[in-house]
Amino acid sequence: MACTILLGPARAVVAAELSVTVRDNAGRPFAGAVVVAEPLTRAPPAAAPLKAEMDQRNLQFVPNLLVIRTGTSVSFPNSDQVWHQVYSFSGAKTFQLSLYAGRAHRPVVFDKPGLVTLGCNIHDGMIGYIYVTDSPWHGLTDQNGQFRFAHLPAGNYTVKVWHQRFNDPVVSLGLDVTATEGTPVTAAFQLKRNLKPALHSHGTEKKWEDY
Repeated sequence: MACTILLGPARAVVAAELSVTVRDNAGRPFAGAVVVAEPLTRAPPAAAPLKAEMDQRNLQFVPNLLVIRTGTSVSFPNSDQVWHQVYSFSGAKTFQLSLYAGRAHRPVVFDKPGLVTLGCNIHDGMIGYIYVTDSPWHGLTDQNGQFRFAHLPAGNYTVKVWHQRFNDPVVSLGLDVTATEGTPVTAAFQLKRNLKPALHSHGTEKKWEDY
């Protein structure tokens, strides 16, 4: 349950600190994993329209993994010298951007939570992921396998982690925590299984005449 303190006529949210660590099955820090703190109460609305971008460079999605809040508009510019045709058949968002270069298409609004897997109809090696969550509290682990929520409203949360290479059961990748003011909280995830192999992407920019 969210906690507040009264300061005259206004209410200030009590802030807490939550640190999340993710390690692989050999105990090594895992960088680039999605971390989400899902509140058990209703999350506050976004203060402004949310925007993000996933570029296409050297026949790869850059970044190849985004974590965004539901309702975010994502642009898909093509910075390559060849055209791309971006698509998704995922349940959380199905769309297709016809063959294009540059910024030929309007941003796509991701209006449902869930995992969206992206591909290119022209280049099979191009695969990207967008993790869409209703929670405003999310991020990616750093090189130390850590992500820190410095100003999390005090309350009860389910902390979830995800990456396309995780092979552990989904049920093991979530922890319930209570964040309280003045007491830093930690959540640690240790993978039990070997990682899935990385999907191949040659990442070499080519012109049409090279095919």
